[in-house]
Amino acid sequence: MLIIATSQVETKEKFPFSRRQTFIITIIGLVFWFLGAMTVQLGGRIGLFGGLAGIGAFVLGMLFAWYGVKLIIFMCKLVPKQYVPATAFGLAVATFCDGICITWLTPIYGTEWKVVGLGAAWILWGACTFLTSAFLQAYRK
Repeated sequence: MLIIATSQVETKEKFPFSRRQTFIITIIGLVFWFLGAMTVQLGGRIGLFGGLAGIGAFVLGMLFAWYGVKLIIFMCKLVPKQYVPATAFGLAVATFCDGICITWLTPIYGTEWKVVGLGAAWILWGACTFLTSAFLQAYRK
């Protein structure tokens, strides 16, 4: 027997965020995409990805994600039920940009495919840590 539980965020609108919140989340998603792309580009140049340095990059990614979620919460004035959907929406914006840009505008991330690939793995890790951070911060409330 499969039981599916759903939880809807109660707002006056059908979407779980106001227009203002949606706009801010979209902008934050674009900013985080750009910061991630520049981190891959610059980090690739200094050897931040792969090997022992990669461990540091992944740890820094966790810290960035934790405080990134806090920024989303603060900027959008979210309630705990909105933390995960808002973070997921921001990630969708950033992931959309990553998919297009890694495929067709690869030099934004770097010129060596190995470095771009390691950077893309770091970006995927970051997406996971953002969602995990949102769940943990919502759970703590």
